[in-house]
Amino acid sequence: MTTTTFVGAKGGVGTSTLAALHAAHLARSGRSVRLTSSDPAGLDDLAAHVGVPAPGEGESVVVIPGLTLADHPCADGDNVIDGGTDCFSDHHGCVYVVVRNDYLSLRRALNVPQTTVGIILVIEPNRSLGRRDVAEVLAHPIVAEVALDPTIARAADAGLLAAAPRLRPLRLPAQTSSCGLADRGQR
Repeated sequence: MTTTTFVGAKGGVGTSTLAALHAAHLARSGRSVRLTSSDPAGLDDLAAHVGVPAPGEGESVVVIPGLTLADHPCADGDNVIDGGTDCFSDHHGCVYVVVRNDYLSLRRALNVPQTTVGIILVIEPNRSLGRRDVAEVLAHPIVAEVALDPTIARAADAGLLAAAPRLRPLRLPAQTSSCGLADRGQR
C-alpha cells in the first residue's frame, strides 16, 4: 500500500487534476486505488472532475474499475490524496508539491513541507520562470513537468477526467513505502 499526496502552493495550480489523473493511471495499471481529499470541499471538486456523485460520509463511489472516491483512505490498497493548499499538515506517504511557473505560485511554495519528495511543475506558456529557476528557489527536485493542456482542461470541465483513456499519465518516480529522506538520494 502506498499513499501519494498532492498539495498546491496556492489554489488553482492543478492538484485535483493531477491527483485524479494519477489515481486513474494507477487503477488502469491493475492496482486498487482510493482517491480522496483532505478537505470536504475538495472531495466535491474531485467528484465533479471524474464525473461521479460525491460520496456521503463513510461511503465510497466507483469511478472506473479499480478506482473509488471516498472521504477516507483505504487500508488495503493505494491512496491518492488531493491535499489542496494544505502545505502545513503532516501528510503521510509521498508528498508532491504542485507549482506553476509563475511568481505567486513560486513565492507561496517557499513554505513547502520538509516531507516533500519533489516538485511537480505545471508549465504555462509565455512565463518567464523556467525549470531551473523553480528548482533553484525551492531547493527541492522537480520530479515531473506537466504542460498546461487544453484537452485535460476540457475533460476536467466535462467531468470526464478519469474516463478519458487517451490522456497521457503522470509519470512519477518509483515510490517506496516510506518516501523518507533516504529515498531522496536514490532519485
